[in-house]
Amino acid sequence: MIILFVLFAFISSCGDVFVEKDLLERPQAKRCSDCHAEIFKEWEKSRHAMAWKSEKFKLESEEYTKTKCLSCHAPHQVDPEIKPSLRVEFREDGVSCVACHFKEQTKAMHGPHKVWSPPHPSKQDFNYTKSFFCAGCHQETYKEWHLTKVQKSCQDCHMPSMGDKRLVQKFPFEYFHSKKPRHDHSFPVGIAKSEDIKIELEREENLRLKVTNIGIPHNLPTADQGDPKLYIIVDAELPNGESSKIVRVLSYQARNALVYGVPTYIELPWHEVKSLKLSIQRKLSWKEEREKIKEMTLK
Repeated sequence: MIILFVLFAFISSCGDVFVEKDLLERPQAKRCSDCHAEIFKEWEKSRHAMAWKSEKFKLESEEYTKTKCLSCHAPHQVDPEIKPSLRVEFREDGVSCVACHFKEQTKAMHGPHKVWSPPHPSKQDFNYTKSFFCAGCHQETYKEWHLTKVQKSCQDCHMPSMGDKRLVQKFPFEYFHSKKPRHDHSFPVGIAKSEDIKIELEREENLRLKVTNIGIPHNLPTADQGDPKLYIIVDAELPNGESSKIVRVLSYQARNALVYGVPTYIELPWHEVKSLKLSIQRKLSWKEEREKIKEMTLK
């Protein structure tokens, strides 16, 4: 520890000698892995990393000709509630480390922790813990979340806690500050749980389903681009022994998604049934297969 203290004091006295100037010139994301190896590995698996180069985005942007879509898929600088401009360099990195953490105004890396970092200046910025940081690109989803008045932030769900960990994995810099609360940089999409969707069977002239999103604090499904879908599939066993099925498709594009806390009613074409089997499934924009959220039988 004495050796580390002496080394720390020496580096502190050297001013800008240890600054790696290319870090202040918006390098490729891979450059950040030299010190932040664990965070880079998480990000590399994320949809942010694939934002520009995914085949689905190439198709939907018509080979990058739909210009209104481009800037959020390769942003120059991400700031709260401001739609970013499209960057020139390294677009294949998508929503990269530097896009989120480097600020032109300060020529420094920003993040939620107060740290001393010899390779580059660092600034503490509590905006990284707040939902409005995401609102520049995820504008519609942010508006939906804001209307719910739920205290849980975007980061609580999509950057879940990983406990206290070191931010750096490079000697000797990893020892220059204590472990800090770390959050998942793979930005998991998450999937609604069965208990997030409340289902009730009601009788009017015919039967109807009352479907309420009670657990996801934005529309379900939600999107600013793309077209994720929610499928509600109802199989009925009728009194005469026959069976019948209906399928309702909910989507952001169709403007019929489940709004948080607001019931959606699905009219059923039957007056009497022996039983109803219900399946709720989702399909993400970039996947072909569906995933099951909930299955139940109503009698």
